[in-house]
Amino acid sequence: MKKDITFSTAKKIALISVNAALYAVAIAITSPIPTPWGVGHFRPGVVIPAVFTLAFGPVIGGVGAAIGCFIGDFALSLFNLTTPLLSLIAGVPGNFAGFYVLGWLMSKRRSLAFFVVSSFVALLIGNLIAAVGVLIYFWFIVPTWALWPINMKIAVVSGLTLFWLVTMIIFTVPLVPLILRYIEPSLKRMGLGESSNLNWSNPLDMIKSSISIALILAAIYCVVEVIPNGKMIFAGVLPPEILLIGSVVLASSGLLFAYFMKKGVLLRVD
Repeated sequence: MKKDITFSTAKKIALISVNAALYAVAIAITSPIPTPWGVGHFRPGVVIPAVFTLAFGPVIGGVGAAIGCFIGDFALSLFNLTTPLLSLIAGVPGNFAGFYVLGWLMSKRRSLAFFVVSSFVALLIGNLIAAVGVLIYFWFIVPTWALWPINMKIAVVSGLTLFWLVTMIIFTVPLVPLILRYIEPSLKRMGLGESSNLNWSNPLDMIKSSISIALILAAIYCVVEVIPNGKMIFAGVLPPEILLIGSVVLASSGLLFAYFMKKGVLLRVD
């Protein structure tokens, strides 16, 4: 069920504003960490709009993420770490699309296992849009980028997409379900209704989902290893093994959550 329609306009604006403000702060805090190709930022703060998306729906999550991205990037532009135009072309549409897709998918099915798959799909779509936006921006703004061969441009888009995907999903999958589980009582007390909590009742599905996504990341790593100059996909800033780290984190999270389900841990919150 889509939660956005149950809120008044005032509540929607308030929730979007809080989502955007918290996300902007998180962006600024983690911005000094280097990224491939020197573009974009390391953003574990995506946990914030992910929580808002699952709790309140795709519009509140997506719009809040887009506004928060622009505010955070605008603040960083004052230190020459990005530009507002780049944010509008890449970050804003990527964030909106990614979290709107996540909310839309989760409105169809509320299981924890489906959340893992939905997070992967949504973050892949959102970050691919952002990466293509980066390429478009530099293609027209920086003359030297326009002269790059097509294989280099593909490497930039692939590297940025995979970097953001992995470094976001390793925080989103383990943390968002736990945060949702424990804020539900508080949301009810504040009159915000149900928090759209996830169904923690099928450990086998949880294992299947997490292992499947983990294997996809491991397979991508193998492809990167065998293609010529594959190690340069992250521009030498990070080794391709970051894909394996993401794979291990997802598999471990899935097994841990499945154990919690089987033991009945975290299935009830007073």
